[in-house]
Amino acid sequence: MVKRSCWLILWLAWSILPSIASEPFCFLHITDTHIGVTAHHQETREYVQQFNAMQPAPAFIVNTGDCTELGSTEEYRRYREIMDNLRMPLINVPGNHDVRWSAIGKEGFAKWLGPLRMHWERGGCHFFALDSTALLEHHGHFEEADLRWLDRRLRRLPKNAPVFLFFHHWVATGEKMVDNEQRLLDVIAPYNVKAVFVGHGHKDALWKRNGVLFLMARGLYQGSYHQVEVDDTFIRIWRVVKGEAQPALLIQRAEVKDDQLIVAVRWRSPDGTQPTRWELRLGSGAWQPADAQVDRDRYLLRLPLSEKVPGIHRVTVRAAHHEQSIEDSARIEVRGVIRPLWTFRTGGSVKAQPVVYGDTVYVSSFDGNLYALDMATGKLRWKTSIGGTLVAAPAVTEDVIVVGSTSGVVACVRRADGRVLWNTQLPPPVFASAGIYEDVVCTAGGDGKVVGLSLRDGSRLWEFQTGMFVQSRVAGVRGMFIVGCWDNHVYALDALSGALRWKQRFGRSFYYAPAIGSPATDGVRVVLPSNDGVLHAMRVSDGEVLWELPSASGNSFGYPSPLLKDGTVYCGALGGRGLVYAVDVRNGKPKWVAEIGRVMYDSGCAGAEGYIFTASVDGVVYWIQEESGKVLQSYQLEEGHVFCVPDTDGKRFVIGSLNGTVTAFRASAGRE
Repeated sequence: MVKRSCWLILWLAWSILPSIASEPFCFLHITDTHIGVTAHHQETREYVQQFNAMQPAPAFIVNTGDCTELGSTEEYRRYREIMDNLRMPLINVPGNHDVRWSAIGKEGFAKWLGPLRMHWERGGCHFFALDSTALLEHHGHFEEADLRWLDRRLRRLPKNAPVFLFFHHWVATGEKMVDNEQRLLDVIAPYNVKAVFVGHGHKDALWKRNGVLFLMARGLYQGSYHQVEVDDTFIRIWRVVKGEAQPALLIQRAEVKDDQLIVAVRWRSPDGTQPTRWELRLGSGAWQPADAQVDRDRYLLRLPLSEKVPGIHRVTVRAAHHEQSIEDSARIEVRGVIRPLWTFRTGGSVKAQPVVYGDTVYVSSFDGNLYALDMATGKLRWKTSIGGTLVAAPAVTEDVIVVGSTSGVVACVRRADGRVLWNTQLPPPVFASAGIYEDVVCTAGGDGKVVGLSLRDGSRLWEFQTGMFVQSRVAGVRGMFIVGCWDNHVYALDALSGALRWKQRFGRSFYYAPAIGSPATDGVRVVLPSNDGVLHAMRVSDGEVLWELPSASGNSFGYPSPLLKDGTVYCGALGGRGLVYAVDVRNGKPKWVAEIGRVMYDSGCAGAEGYIFTASVDGVVYWIQEESGKVLQSYQLEEGHVFCVPDTDGKRFVIGSLNGTVTAFRASAGRE
């Protein structure tokens, strides 16, 4: 049995509340079990035995995600085999490991481990389990539909009802892992939230934000969990420090003027004391000490800005008070040369590349709709419901558009008006963006089969079994489809028959497969990255490797998709420096390397008017001079992670965000 070593480090009184719990009860918070096909079974079984032996028995257990290592059917089966021995209810919350590499996606999680969101009540307390995962990504995001659901549920609660939240990714630490964390914090602010339990960070941690307690535990297999005891007077939380009455900090006004960030705030504390230090940060930048002018309970804070990135920023104020930090934040606009031409908001996240064809841009959204927008104005021309979640980008021809959904549906719609012409059902989910060659559509389902469908009616023409699943775009070229797969292979399949023409294996293990960045081709060569930091070029006709380029130390090819334009490959690299490479496609030699200074993930490059466009994961869009690699302009999008590849019509370009928006800019970096 696992030896238990715990101590009471928080004792919360219900304060103004009357008796809440009809009978005392306790619950457990576990996280990051990471059950693999063979990994972490014994440790978890021992904890199951320990939990079953507890007296009194816990009312329930919540696992805040990364229940499995890779989210495969076999891992879910092993997880269930172990956890079904628990004698109390288990609520499972999805983590990034459950959906990031999973061929069966969130649908698979829901099938095996239960709903993606839940609300239940016990003894007058209300508990909410939320999904903070972004499909195929490490970072977190709350879908707007889930936040609206939470808001509606909270509004119906009795006044001052105690609330507990559970989700996977951390929030409110200053190190942003969830792009729209502030939206969640705004939703829960009016309510009596006692504690928020998270995982993801694999450490025991405690922090407070404006009186709300946040708790993180290590993975269960690492020997950590939380035990919470509730009676009609107290909440006792193990492994948590005691809270105290909190002061209040409120931003009343924020602006950028004369190269200074100016913030007016109001401050109140229970003991009447003032902060000993004030700090400001703009966006995800470093904290900077701020000059403060005080007038009773009002402060005017000033911070000189050496560099101003135009766009929509979040300014955060931090006050040091009695060895703790109190924060508030507000949204501000910094004006500059760069301004969006238009912004359109869909009903869900936009992760896939918006595809420009003629004077229209076609957008896949997590709300299950395919949108057609006027490229010049951003006005909606039509939208069509496909269902499920649209992670895949649309494949567009002169007459039709084909797109797949996590529901397994592959739909073909008429380009003129969005009318559905046919639907074909594949094993869900469909992550891959389809390729089209002549009259054949190529995509892949959750069963690891690459399929060829008739563009005319969606009938199945052929199938090819891979060893894993496909999430990137399929490239059609010279009678073949080029497919990067999580089984570490790049496949070239005959477009008409599905027969294997050639294959190459890259990456030292599953995690480093050539599966995230999409292949780019000029008809002679095909270029794509593997996730071990190598950019590969192969001959289209036979797959022979022509050259390979490793990325610089600490920055890794693998996530951003390459752009092949006029004999040059443009490709970003994951890492803190935010490197973007321009590489001669003939020999693999770099022409230049630009450094944007921010982390990039899936966002690739587009090019027009002598510029290369790309974006960082925190939503800063960059204009890089195509000839020299000089970074000329940048713009901060509205808060939201960006995993989206931009696209262009030659004069403008568009890019999407997990905040649900699509934004268009002039390609010419502010020149009229």
